[in-house]
Amino acid sequence: MLAESVEAAGYRANVERTAAAGVASARAQRPDLIILDLVLPDRSGLEVCRELRGSAATDGVPIIMVTALGEPADKVSGLDLGADDYMVKPVDIPELLARIRALLRRHQSGAGDGAAAITVDGFVIQPERLSVGRNGSEAVQLTALEFKLLYQLASRPDETFSRHQLQTLVWGQEHSNTERAVDVLVNRLRGKLDALPEGGSIVRTVRGVGYRFRG
Repeated sequence: MLAESVEAAGYRANVERTAAAGVASARAQRPDLIILDLVLPDRSGLEVCRELRGSAATDGVPIIMVTALGEPADKVSGLDLGADDYMVKPVDIPELLARIRALLRRHQSGAGDGAAAITVDGFVIQPERLSVGRNGSEAVQLTALEFKLLYQLASRPDETFSRHQLQTLVWGQEHSNTERAVDVLVNRLRGKLDALPEGGSIVRTVRGVGYRFRG
């Protein structure tokens, strides 16, 4: 049903019914976006998400999790493993299509159409590549949401953002994610930035308020 709805909206959908087939297909084809069920016959979708995010071939592909598990802890677990979005069954098709469009738009345009690169404190943040490097080090590749979070912070380095502000700036005003999703995304981002010299200290926590770019 989801595949038919997606194709009716003008996309091409490839359906795989097992985790093994899905991972193999994603690595071979590198799709523009993955819709991932958590209940699969051979493995948990959470394990699949972790594997996709751990592979260079699929690390940056946007992932929407679709599941009957709707508790906040389930959503946080999915986001923590690298999902970009999370929808609970029964899925509202117009909402799903809207989220697909939003994710593809963010992924294809990085921080936004025409966004300029930011160079600050030795860090080079490049929207067209969704990457960040420092002082000539090999750049770290980010997902669209990870990059958008970093870009928002780095573009206003003297400002502290609340979780609610970041939730709105990254996901949009209409999105239903909890503010806890911001903490999860920050942790994912920090994990990748640890590969850069002093990269782990780029995003700093302001206790009781939110987050800011280093400084």
